[in-house]
Amino acid sequence: MDLKYIGEAVDRLVTVPMSNWTILKGLPLTQVYEAARAKAGGEPLTLKSARLLNENVNKGDTVLLLSGFVILNWNRPETDGPIGVAALARSLDLSLGAVPVILTEDILKENLKKTTEAAGLIVCDNEDELRRGGRGRKAMVLGFPVDHNEAQKQAIEILDRLNPKAVIAVERPGWNEKREHHSGMGYNISAVTAKLDYLYLEAQKRGILTIGVGDLGNEMGMGVVKEEVKALIPNGGKCLCECGAGIACDVSADVGLICNISNWGAYGICACLAALAGEEEVLHNGSLEKRMIRACVDAGALDPVSGMLIPRVDGEPEETNMYIIEMLRGIVRHATTGSIFTRSYISTGKNVIKNL
Repeated sequence: MDLKYIGEAVDRLVTVPMSNWTILKGLPLTQVYEAARAKAGGEPLTLKSARLLNENVNKGDTVLLLSGFVILNWNRPETDGPIGVAALARSLDLSLGAVPVILTEDILKENLKKTTEAAGLIVCDNEDELRRGGRGRKAMVLGFPVDHNEAQKQAIEILDRLNPKAVIAVERPGWNEKREHHSGMGYNISAVTAKLDYLYLEAQKRGILTIGVGDLGNEMGMGVVKEEVKALIPNGGKCLCECGAGIACDVSADVGLICNISNWGAYGICACLAALAGEEEVLHNGSLEKRMIRACVDAGALDPVSGMLIPRVDGEPEETNMYIIEMLRGIVRHATTGSIFTRSYISTGKNVIKNL
């Protein structure tokens, strides 16, 4: 089977314009997505991300996952991001045997830990424990500095020590042209945001694969569509703070995956990893999705649309997120063994297609 059809279907599902931003505020998601896809060579972005991970990551290799978006005044994360990296950590372990290490603000570490545990992985306290034994099923969560000078030092130290083969950012604030971080509404959040941009940029200098997943344009990796974000997205070119440079992220990536909700983009990569592996279980199911959402909220994450501790992601209820997962699994199923009905249909269809 040509997996481009799988990738096409997955991309379409995770970019369905049905979020708070696209419906209530008219965000031109499709235009920004098409621009990002064109700059990535035209291949479906979820599939391209998964292929590059397959090509660059081997068993035992470290993959760094960056997430956590501090909501100003609450010092809590939003539900979009932590669940996506937890799902990716699980999929990378199951499909590639990778060792996932998650980086976030110190104040968000506990949330990322609880969410990742809900994905089924054992979260280790140190690298010795992380590397002990050959089965995997482990992850680690590390804090990262807000201070610029400390962040620069830690970026080099972490890359030297862990030698990652890929760095993936999911709903992770990325600084603008003036190195300031912003919320989607245009407010400056630099004072509470870890400067993981230094690590991301240093990784690029070293030739390490970088993937960025975002749903607005202020997220790390969305520099690939910076000009489109400035032109099309509210506050893209001019923010509400003194810097005046807008929320558009200036940090690019090898693949910038724009999607309806960032978690969904991460799930799309998981789905394509499952398709490439021929193993449906590489992508989690709806029940596990519910478990992760509940764990994330119980650990203090807010739904950013309602501002409440309720099981929603960017305003979408847990049921919608569960349905997205099950639909993705339905797509992936075509790339795995499938059912007896599917195999019979394919066998019959070959003759039909030849006669068309």
